[in-house]
Amino acid sequence: MQSIILVVTLIIGFGLNYNVAAQQLNKSTSVKVVDSSGHLVDVNSASLEELAKLPGVGQKKAQAIIDYRQTNGRFVDLDGLQQVKGIGSRIAAKLEGKIRF
Repeated sequence: MQSIILVVTLIIGFGLNYNVAAQQLNKSTSVKVVDSSGHLVDVNSASLEELAKLPGVGQKKAQAIIDYRQTNGRFVDLDGLQQVKGIGSRIAAKLEGKIRF
C-alpha cells in the first residue's frame, strides 16, 4: 500500500512539474512565421509574379517596383521601397517580415 501511495505521489508530482515547465516554456518562447512557404521575397530580384503575390501589391504595383529598381537601382530598406508610386506606409507594414533586400 505504501509503495502504491509513493508511486501515485511521484506521478502526480512529475505531472505538476512537467505542466509548470511547459507553461514557462510557452511564455518565454515566441515564434515568428514569415509566410506559409517559409521564404522571404527578395524585392531586388523577384519576378513580376513573385512580387504580385505579396499582400497589397498586385500586378500594377509589382510592375512599378520592377520599373523603379531598373531606373534607380537596388532597394536597401522599406523606406526606399516606399518611393515606388502606390507603396505607402500601410502596404510597407504589410510587407514587413515577408520581404528582404
